Amino acid sequence: MTRFLALLVPAISMSLLLVGVPTVHAHSQTHEASRQETRALGGEFELVDTDGREFKLSSLRGKIVLIYFGYTGCPDACPTDLLLFRDLLERLGSKKQSVQPIFISVDPARDTPKHLAAYANAFSPAIRALTGSERKLRQVAKAYGSYFKYVGRTPGSTTYTVDHSVNIYVVNGGGKLVGVIPFGTPLDEVVRRIEGVLDKSG
Repeated sequence: MTRFLALLVPAISMSLLLVGVPTVHAHSQTHEASRQETRALGGEFELVDTDGREFKLSSLRGKIVLIYFGYTGCPDACPTDLLLFRDLLERLGSKKQSVQPIFISVDPARDTPKHLAAYANAFSPAIRALTGSERKLRQVAKAYGSYFKYVGRTPGSTTYTVDHSVNIYVVNGGGKLVGVIPFGTPLDEVVRRIEGVLDKSG
């Protein structure tokens, strides 16, 4: 865990973090407009887990699923939000059994199953890590209104970075996207929102 926590750097500004984030989260839109666009996003998807087995979102029907797109080489946002997953589960107590955090790596060329599993497990064994082909990942990201872009990648390169959205996508027990939690949302607010979804599911 120490090795990953050492990657944390002072939080960069929200304006920088939101570059490339779909307009569904733009501050200029009304809350109702955002809700309408959110309802048009989401849906079933198929990826692979760190054991190489096929994963379908529908396999978690009945649970609240928290989806985050990132990569293990991310120096700031990803470690911050995976720590948020860990702290959220601790705060939920027995309710955590009904919540499944998912970390989807959008860097399949470097995030091998073994490395990806170790990375997610270092934050919490409860975090499930997934990946897939670049084509499939782009399909899933687009379906959820997420975004990622490789920066400085050339054939054979291993030193590129990945620009990506830094939101948490909340899927209810029926498999429907019901909310998007922006980066930097305080833990207390995240707990409140997830407990609200749990209450509605119950």
